[in-house]
Amino acid sequence: MRVERDYSNIKAKVWRERAGYLCCELNSTSGQFILLMVSADKADTEADVVQTALRCLSSNDLASAKQEAA
Repeated sequence: MRVERDYSNIKAKVWRERAGYLCCELNSTSGQFILLMVSADKADTEADVVQTALRCLSSNDLASAKQEAA
């Protein structure tokens, strides 16, 4: 079974908090909040945090982001 996921309607914002951990906020392209994730490892890169956050999304989250963009 092949699963395809469309992330084109999701924006990611990444920043490092004062304690040194990366935070990733996912929003739909229309600005609706989807997910906020804080990394558990200070050595994580921005790409690692974004990939992990995107993998945490459910099919309902992706469908909601797609509807918001339409």
